[in-house]
Amino acid sequence: MRFLIAGQETKIEMNVIERMYSNTVDYWDSNWMRSQLRIEIPGYLVHFEAALRTDELSDFLQQLKKMNEKLKGAASFSAMDGWMDIECSMNALGGLNWQVETCYPAGYGAVLQFEFESDQSYLNSLIKELEAVLAVFPVTGKP
Repeated sequence: MRFLIAGQETKIEMNVIERMYSNTVDYWDSNWMRSQLRIEIPGYLVHFEAALRTDELSDFLQQLKKMNEKLKGAASFSAMDGWMDIECSMNALGGLNWQVETCYPAGYGAVLQFEFESDQSYLNSLIKELEAVLAVFPVTGKP
């Protein structure tokens, strides 16, 4: 299962592989997923494995849906363990401005910060891809 954030000469691809702790129903443990991140920007190719939480993806999806419906606003994704932060805002013309920071190893490693733009038309496919990921890996338990 994957989702893709694409823009001008930029691709952020996240492949969700499996739940890290599939034998538990505890909210804090069962929502961790093993994933692979691949980022392509001019001059850089980043590829590493990262832990991802279903609740973080679900929050990001809801913010993207709201932004897409109202054609304004912002959405953010922030990984609990510090490997990635994404901020997206929609400008008055419907363009998306993305600000991204990655850190590998998470929390203390090399940091890459970059910005890019994309068209609002990418939102529909990103929303569908996130919905598909969360259909296979739904948020389980309660905090």
